[in-house]
Formats: sequence, structure tokens, C-alpha cells
Amino acid sequence: MKRLLSITLALSLVLLGGCAEKKNEKKDKLVFAQLSDPKTLDPQNSTDNYSQVAITQIYDRLFEIDEKTGTAIPSLVEEYKKIDDKTFDIKLKKDIKFTNGDTLTSEDVKFTIERAKGNPKVAHLYKMIKDIVIISDNEFKIITEEPFSPLLNHLSHKSSSIINRKEVLKDETKYFENPIATGPYKVETWAIGDNITLSSNQNYYKGSPSIKTVVIKAVPEENSRVIGLETGEIDMSLDIPAISWNDLEKDGKLKVYSAPSTTTGYIGLNVKSPTLSNKILRQAIALAVDKQSIVDSIYLGKTKIANQFLSPPVFGYNQNKNESEFNSERAKKMLEENGLVGTKLKIAVSSPERVQVATIVQDQLKKIGVNLEIELLEWGAFLSQTGSGNTDMFIMGWGPSTYDADYGYYPNIHSSQLGSNGNRTFYSNSKVDELLEMARKESDNDKRKEYYIAIQDILDDEVPLIPLYHGNVVYGATTSLKNISATGYPEFYKYEF
Repeated sequence: MKRLLSITLALSLVLLGGCAEKKNEKKDKLVFAQLSDPKTLDPQNSTDNYSQVAITQIYDRLFEIDEKTGTAIPSLVEEYKKIDDKTFDIKLKKDIKFTNGDTLTSEDVKFTIERAKGNPKVAHLYKMIKDIVIISDNEFKIITEEPFSPLLNHLSHKSSSIINRKEVLKDETKYFENPIATGPYKVETWAIGDNITLSSNQNYYKGSPSIKTVVIKAVPEENSRVIGLETGEIDMSLDIPAISWNDLEKDGKLKVYSAPSTTTGYIGLNVKSPTLSNKILRQAIALAVDKQSIVDSIYLGKTKIANQFLSPPVFGYNQNKNESEFNSERAKKMLEENGLVGTKLKIAVSSPERVQVATIVQDQLKKIGVNLEIELLEWGAFLSQTGSGNTDMFIMGWGPSTYDADYGYYPNIHSSQLGSNGNRTFYSNSKVDELLEMARKESDNDKRKEYYIAIQDILDDEVPLIPLYHGNVVYGATTSLKNISATGYPEFYKYEF
């Protein structure tokens, strides 16, 4: 009997010990929610935020942006030196490995940037690069046609994510379904349209991530993302509506992280539309939009009204610019004098939150005699429709992750970028093109700012877009998840439960 009791006690201790161990076991799987899953994992074929969230985790870049200063800091780069106005000498960190064991070399960098130069969606970021001269496996020179001020910032853009030359040449389609890269995570599975599962790169040169598995899940409905956080089905979510912030934090189990971002929410006006080709109509619409009511009612005053397309953290932002005029009476009179009362327009949006914004705009335009129809589209369909010009207006956000005005303006208003390359308003102005080209060649920052101020003055008159508000980066997350900060893109490899 004593022996039996001893055995029973020993088994109980083992079981209890096992339970205690399981209870104290650190969680290492993170479920992250956003509006859409990635549309592509090809860094040079994407400018949409939801694809770039995944791309950020899978790949590394030569430089990253210090979001506190807006300056480029070395990532894959060990050291760099500016030889002259057109030449940088760059040395890579040694022994950085791709997930298949290949060593990162200068050949991979050269191949990546030259491939980016050949893609119309992002070529404007790199077209000034004349040559990349390889000196050794880990040293090369970048030579530009002319002085190119935003070069290092551009080399932090997601489209400069370094790809494996050998593997891409072997099978490009297969490669971008499951990229072999140097980042903290790699693709485990991808259920297109629903979610993508990433597993950690245990040999990551910045250290093995504590979070071993990340599931990036498409949850289009804002309320569903909030409910998922509350039930624990979601650990962290992007794009939490302002109305939910206080409720999420009330029991101490969830926390909202927020910081000013580079993003400006705006209304795009398709200037090639037969109706909106009329500048007077565009000017009247801009006068009729009460931005304050949108910021107060939808964002509860947590965002800043935009009086220009660039947001405050971005180089080129004009701190001295006056607030935009709101004058519905004047707008109505302009329409009456030009026979435009009764104009019918359609506006495309991609989320319930933007439906709310569009509904306010719809009511404001109705007061001046413009009838606005709202069309809610799935993200992929929205990108396709606005890229092909099949709508009059749209609501979108743009945040230059390079923190430089060149990437704020160039893809959105340069005539070489019409359509899905970025310029979804189909705006074309030779003077604006000239100013953009001059600004990127100018090494004097004060002069560069003058060019960007002149561009915004032209946009104020011609109104291809109406800046509404400067947005925030907003994450909701369980309080058991540590080391989070409201950065432009989540940094999962830094987090731990």
C-alpha cells in the first residue's frame, strides 16, 4: 500500500509539474488582422500597404527609415560613403544568409535594383541610377545620372527589398509564391484571399524572433477585428476605429497604440472623367467638403485636418500653409453660374470606415447640387477600378514610407505614373512634372522645399485630389504582447508574449 501511494504521489507530481509547465509555457504564435491579405509578395510589383506588411517581414533592405528623424539608417549595410554628388560606395554586412543558406552578395543587390528599374510601378524610385558597379561580393558602388537627393531614402522602400538572384532566375513565379529572402520570417502557407502564415527565420542576422509563427489574417470588417481582439481570436490588429479605442482598453486586457503617420487620407478626382475634367466643378467640390466634420464625427478629433497632400513627418511639408477654405455657399454659386447643378458622380471606397466618410461628403455635396453615388469595393477590385479610371472619385490614403516628398508626390501626380502605377487621378501637368524632376536633383534642402511648396500651390488651384486628414498608425493588441510601438509597419521579430 505504501508503495502504491508513493507511485500515485509521484505520478501526481509529474502531472502537476507538466500542467504547470504548460501553463507557464510562453506563447509564440501571433494572429495579426488587417483589411486584406497580401495581393502579391513581389516587392517590386506592389505599393499597397497590406501586401507590404507581409513583405516587410520576409525581406530586408539596404536601409531602413528612422521614423523619429525621417532619415535612412543602414540595415543590410555595414558602412557607406558618399564619394561625390553622383556616387556612393556601399559595403554589405558579411555572412548574411538567405533562408536556403545562400550568402547575400552584391550581385543580389544589383539584380534587385535593376529589376526594380524595369517595373513601371516603382521605376521612378530608381530611374536616376545609372549603374551599380560591383567591387567584391560585399562591396559595390551606386552611380546616378545626376545628383539624386532622396537616394538613400528610396533604398529603404519596400520595392528595394533584396531578392535572391539565383532563385528568381530559376523560377520567378514560384519564387514570389514562397520567397527565399533574408528577413525574420518566411512563408509557411498562403491561403490566398484569407490569410498567410509566416514562420520565423531562426538564423536571422538580427536574432531569432521570439514569435515563431505569425498569421496575417484578412478581416475586412472593422467590427470583426475589434470583436476578434476582445475574444482573443486576434492578438493584434491594424486599423482600429477611433470609436472603439476606449472600449478596448477599459478592462486592461487590450491596449491601443497610436502615433502620427506619414499617411494622408484624401479624395481623388479622376480628371480624365468627362464630368470632372471641368476644373470649376473640382474647385467647387473642394470648397464644399467640410473636413472638420469628418475628423470630428468619424475620427473623434484624433486626427489632424489636412491642408496639403504631404503629412507633417514628411520632408517637404509646408508648416506655414493656410488652412483649406470651406465655403459651401460659394461652391453652390459656382455650380449655378456654370450650369453644373444636378451633376451626378460616383465615388469608390474600400472599407466601411471610408463609407462613413463618403456618406458625409455625399450629404455635403447634395447641399450644393451634386448627387454622389457610393460604391463599396473589395480591396483588389478597388485597386483595379481606380487604376483603370473606371470611377469619378475615390477615397484612399497615401503614406510615403521613405519620409520624403518625392515619394509623396511623384507616384501620385507625375504624368509618367498614370493609372495603377499610382496616379489614379490621371492628372498631368508639364509644370508639375518639371518641378518634381528639379526637386529630386536638388541637393539644397531649402530649395527642394520651395519646389514642393510650388507644386502644392498648383494642386490647390487644379484640385486633382482633396487632402482630408493626416492619419495615425493605430494598432490594437493584447497587453500580453510586449515591445510594440506604433511604427509604420509592424515589427513582429521584436515582439514577444
